[in-house]
Parts: sequence; C-alpha cells; structure tokens
Amino acid sequence: MRIAAFSLIAICLSAPVLADQAGGNMKGFLEETPVSWRIDADRSEYHFESEGIGSLRILAEPQEVPSGIGSIRLLVMVAEGTTSLLELRIEDEGGHSVLGLSSDAGGQVMLDIDRAKDGTLYVTGVMEADLTAYPKSGRTDGERQTLVLDVDGGRITATGH
Repeated sequence: MRIAAFSLIAICLSAPVLADQAGGNMKGFLEETPVSWRIDADRSEYHFESEGIGSLRILAEPQEVPSGIGSIRLLVMVAEGTTSLLELRIEDEGGHSVLGLSSDAGGQVMLDIDRAKDGTLYVTGVMEADLTAYPKSGRTDGERQTLVLDVDGGRITATGH
C-alpha cells in the first residue's frame, strides 16, 4: 500500500513539471484511425522575419499511430495573423517518406500562435490535410488519405532556419 501511495504522490508532484516542458501534442485521425504525435521541442523551431511574418518547422514523434507510420514533419508559414501549411510529411519507422501533402488539394491550418517575452512560442489549433502516398513508399502510388489534427499545448523554444 505504501509503494502505491508513494507512486501516486510522485506522479502528482511531477505532473506540473511535465506540463510545463516544451513540446505539446498533436492528436486526431488519419482517415478513421486515431493518431497522435508528441512535438519534439529540441528538433522543432521557429523564425520570424518581422513581427507578423515567419515560419514554424515542427517535428513530432509518434505516440499512437498505425503500423508503417512514424514521425511527422510540418512547415507552416505565418503572415499577418494567418497560417498556411506549406509542407506536411509523414515518415515510416525508418525515416522514409510515406505520405505527403497533396499538391492539388493542400491543407487547411488554423493555428493560434503566441510569442512570450522569453522567446517561447505557444501553438494551438487545428489542421486538416489531404495526403498522397509517395512513390516507393510501399503504398498504392497516389493513394489519398485525410489527416485531421488538433494541436494542444504546443511549445517551441528554439529559433532558427
């Protein structure tokens, strides 16, 4: 009983620390299959040319994904309060591209982005994209799948590009 109580106390005490760490979650559906990724704060970054114009590069590691799906990479352009999805690529477990943003359909992204005075970038919102299979991905060439993601607690601390 003491071990269980101690474990519960340790989990409760660590929750605020874990919640305050950079990263965040992206959860949703690939077609009808539930998916989730955790934003890798160390490998994601943002860059702003001016107050309202910039870009985000997000890399997220799989949490709950179907077989054959690994990391997800996003490039989002920010211009005067609007966001545009320029690139979205899903890789397999080996890092090979398997699904990418369809050039003719593209994607919609509605993100709220706030920059704190300490340089931290906070990201929340929704993305929807039509993806097509990459050639040599082991999937039917041109196969389309819809991805819908909710970005929750996104926090990026690195600047770059």
